[in-house]
Amino acid sequence: MSARPGVACLCANVSHAELTEAVASDPDATLESLGATLGCGLQCGSCVPAIREALGELAWFPARVAVQPITTAGDLKGADRLIFRVELSLQDGPDYPVVQPGQHVVLRAEDDQGVVERTYTVVSQDVPGRRLTVAIRRKPEGRFTPWLLCNDTVERRVDVSVPGGPGLATAGYRSAVFFAAGVGVTPAVAMASALGSSATMHLDYSVSGAEDAAFLPRFDNRCKERAGFTYALRETSVSGTIRQKEVRVLAERFPAAKFFICGPHGYVEYVLRALRKSGVERQRIHVELFALSAEKRQTRSFRFKAYVAGALMTLLPLLVLLPALQDMRPHGHPNVGHEQLKCVSCHAETPASLRQTLQAKVKHTIGLRETGAVLGMQPVTTATCTQCHANPGDRHAPHRFLEPRFEKARAETGAQQCVSCHREHSGVRITAASTGYCVSCHSDLKVKDDKASPTHDHLVREKRWDTCMQCHDYHGNHKWRAPLRLVDATTVDVLEKYMKTGPSPFGSPLIKAKQELTP
Repeated sequence: MSARPGVACLCANVSHAELTEAVASDPDATLESLGATLGCGLQCGSCVPAIREALGELAWFPARVAVQPITTAGDLKGADRLIFRVELSLQDGPDYPVVQPGQHVVLRAEDDQGVVERTYTVVSQDVPGRRLTVAIRRKPEGRFTPWLLCNDTVERRVDVSVPGGPGLATAGYRSAVFFAAGVGVTPAVAMASALGSSATMHLDYSVSGAEDAAFLPRFDNRCKERAGFTYALRETSVSGTIRQKEVRVLAERFPAAKFFICGPHGYVEYVLRALRKSGVERQRIHVELFALSAEKRQTRSFRFKAYVAGALMTLLPLLVLLPALQDMRPHGHPNVGHEQLKCVSCHAETPASLRQTLQAKVKHTIGLRETGAVLGMQPVTTATCTQCHANPGDRHAPHRFLEPRFEKARAETGAQQCVSCHREHSGVRITAASTGYCVSCHSDLKVKDDKASPTHDHLVREKRWDTCMQCHDYHGNHKWRAPLRLVDATTVDVLEKYMKTGPSPFGSPLIKAKQELTP
């Protein structure tokens, strides 16, 4: 079965093709082992359903959708900011896991453009009734929410993933302070609902106006049920946004608390800086980032606009990333056999927009994101190479080195990646520093009834690892039979010329590479 196109894990830049290849090469693969080898499933958790699907595990639960607005609007512009309570009624089937406070689910649906997936925090769960509740703000220009939150009478159905993410645990702290803005209040709702009788929690909730505030009746009831729960509503259109001194007052009021922040990016970054300036240790701060903002866009100063203009001028050289200008790129010489290929033959565009990529890079720089992002074209991976160079009889297929027993070889040679030996734009065939890499796997080689001269045992003792390639075709893709005598083997000079641009000393290839990627 062919792999699904596109990227499976944006955090680790793992494609669906790489994920499928890793699972096919290891019948005992698990969610944890794939995380260790590929790095997927370890960050935000949004790719976990795709990983479970690749492993053949249950990843999705079909559900019916019922929506109801929980905020009000005074005008048409306010109607675009409405937050909806979305109830997901799971169909009969296997038991659904219990959701921890702050965990999220992925909702999947299909429209005329294909499959669309979005991640939302779970507000509440009715285990016996097989119902989940999430809160979603309608985004008029979006692709998913206008369809999901439509006012027509058509029944909506979606697939719901198992809950993901670590949740919002207080990690031993009996006191918690939650800064929330806009729809970022949803994880605070789940956390308040799970608040223990001896714990305390204060919520500082920022909205543009009272009509934008969601879950206020629930918060009022929780104040009556739990003496340790308090909240304050901040209307930014009336009193302005939260200030440094107000954050400091809360930090001093709750000196032993753990602090949580959730909301638009600008809000999160400001509150985070204010907490750090107030002396709160970074390990006592948990950040949840939301992409949507209920805040009114601020008027930018002339200085800000000048900075933006300077940044745009700096980014002008990136125009060479356009396909029509690829001949102007200083990318070096193509490797042997790739002279006629275009950039798009191997490189695919990143799925993120320029704005999203730059935001991710800035957040990575200031420590708000663990990984960076790729600008322009995605780097070539092993999955890309094997689309043209697949060889069922490959003696050293890259995916074989993903097995646990080759951990040392991966660390020393990077043999699980084609580019470790065949780095592109170098103008040669093989870019490996030497041909002595066989020692990483064959240092304890024993050959029964060895008829070679000199014997393999002698060559191993003498550490003559540079002679391996003189007799053996590494990938086994040529009409070649290894000689029994080293004196009859390919000479070092001929081998070195072959590694650069010379003809193959092993004969003609058995399987020729494709010249273009399969669309």
